[in-house]
Amino acid sequence: MNINQRIENLRKLMKDRKIEAYIVPTSDPHQSEYLPDHYKEREFISGFTGSAGTAVVTMDQAKLWTDSRYFLQAASELENSEFELMKIGDEDYPTIEEYLEDVVSEFGKIAFNGNLFSVKEYKKLSESMGARTLISDLDYISKLWHDRPSLRTDKVWLMDEKYTGESCSSKITRLRDIMEVNDYDYYFLGAIEDICWLLNIRGNDIDYCPVTLSYILISKDKVNLCIDENKLDDKIRAYLEENEIKVYPYDHIFTLIKNIPGKNRIFLDPERTNVAIYDSINSNVKISMGINITENMKAIKSQKEIENNKNAYIKDGVTLVKFFNWLEIGASTGTLNEYVASKKLHEMRAENEGFIDDSFEAIIGYKDNAAIVHYEPSQLGSKTFKNESMVLIDSGAHYMEGTTDITRTIALGNLTEDEKIDYTLVLKSHIDLFLAKFKNKTTGQRLDAIAKYPLWKAGKDFFHGTGHGVGYVLSVHEGPQRIAQGSSIEFKENMFTSIEPGLYIANSHGIRIESQARVKFAFKNEFGKFLEFENLTYVPIDTRPIKVEMLTNEEYEWINAYNKKCQELLSPYLEGSDLEYLKESCKEI
Repeated sequence: MNINQRIENLRKLMKDRKIEAYIVPTSDPHQSEYLPDHYKEREFISGFTGSAGTAVVTMDQAKLWTDSRYFLQAASELENSEFELMKIGDEDYPTIEEYLEDVVSEFGKIAFNGNLFSVKEYKKLSESMGARTLISDLDYISKLWHDRPSLRTDKVWLMDEKYTGESCSSKITRLRDIMEVNDYDYYFLGAIEDICWLLNIRGNDIDYCPVTLSYILISKDKVNLCIDENKLDDKIRAYLEENEIKVYPYDHIFTLIKNIPGKNRIFLDPERTNVAIYDSINSNVKISMGINITENMKAIKSQKEIENNKNAYIKDGVTLVKFFNWLEIGASTGTLNEYVASKKLHEMRAENEGFIDDSFEAIIGYKDNAAIVHYEPSQLGSKTFKNESMVLIDSGAHYMEGTTDITRTIALGNLTEDEKIDYTLVLKSHIDLFLAKFKNKTTGQRLDAIAKYPLWKAGKDFFHGTGHGVGYVLSVHEGPQRIAQGSSIEFKENMFTSIEPGLYIANSHGIRIESQARVKFAFKNEFGKFLEFENLTYVPIDTRPIKVEMLTNEEYEWINAYNKKCQELLSPYLEGSDLEYLKESCKEI
């Protein structure tokens, strides 16, 4: 069945209930960023495979909203369907709310599946829809998706305290202390990464994200875990019992929520709680909302997590040096393409002790494919490397010691003047954040401006975030901190963030340089406490594309010192041509 047939079948269901617009978000019941195949409903109805977007189908139109990371990809994937791309953040395109106000009649019906719609999105929609009716209990996609993938039932596994640095019971005690201070009687937790962090467990329910689908309801004296009990072996059951965690079936969360006595106060995160859960809360229960308590807790890494993650980056650095050497040799033969390279990189990582999985599908884009921000090479249509232009490699892995996320852009041969200028601008942007000193609790928006200044000065920009938090053997994208325009979250000691400026020229080239950093104390004086970024990633940054005259003295010294440190840290683990490649890559410019 092609996409247009799916749209028509959906419209038949809509017509029966006189639904004027049906919304299909990118979501599961936990509002996860990465989804189990079972919940990829937006991909099913639209054909767009990116990780972010919302589809809206009316009786005569089909629209797909996504952000700038996916504009080129979405335009290509939607090309042969009725769906029209709507560019989020582009003032030439209406928001979803503006569009619905325009196309849905004054008292018309707008529907969606409330299990996949967050409270935050529902409230945003409700506030702008006037007298229109919102119907949140229509699961139309399940009626259309006959060969829908099943949910996984892989066993849950335990993260030892030698990796986490803190016991489950200690985390729960700290959480309850926060609940008590704020007078919360109950805490609902639907974010599966937070649940896994809190209980020191992991799972295999989602590709690239070692988590398990579950809910938690915590009171002053009980921790209730709702999960598919087939995923729990005797060891995990004993561990949960030892930590006084009561286990219930996955859907029992609705019963637990409904049974909260009136006049009690429950705390939840509206961005990570679905409408169906929210609607189960009795009207006389007091509700407080905000960012998940656990999200703020897990954003501050323990000393053991910091120490372990540094070891994970050494492993990954050694692997990437070997891979880059292999790639450049292969490029000279004219027989190696993007897809083959992505599979080789996975194989090389998998040889490392403690390897669990890739942390996301590797992005390997050559020439103009690198301008597609989240380009993932496929078996058909991958570009063959030649001794010219640049290749962008954005990849990462989960090891028992931590999660990695690294991007390097490598010159494979002759470059144009524009490629050199753009590469140097991105490098300046990358370096300038590592050189920065900033006040404690500086927001991500202010840090974003520091990074983008070299690009803005040249009249250029990029439209994805400059940095995101990184989980510890959890999601590679972790909040609440972000280095991005509009981010009001404050940066604090021992937060992790990526630093990944880029520049993308459609039909020509794309550049991104990304390292992971820890926020650390710099100094304190009469003006307050100052912080800085400590680099956790040690993979040589290619100096061949640099226009040295564009660097300041401080930037020039930074790149030489950084690559020298890469050589010191990685050379003990390399030999032969790989060691020679490292030395050549780290030569002073």
